Amino acid sequence: MYEAKGFQSIDFVELIREVNDFLGSLEEGKLIDVKYNTIPLLASSHTEYGVYPDSKYTAMVIIKK
Repeated sequence: MYEAKGFQSIDFVELIREVNDFLGSLEEGKLIDVKYNTIPLLASSHTEYGVYPDSKYTAMVIIKK
């Protein structure tokens, strides 16, 4: 049996910290995979130099039950 645990943050460093804390609490041999993704929060055609759309960072940890 498998289980997926999701995490999200607008700060990538915070997301990594949360995922690492969770992974540290797992028993050895339970981890199957970790998937990271970046999702723009606003679809924008703004082209001003140095201005980027806000993003939400997500992670999915797949573990054995």
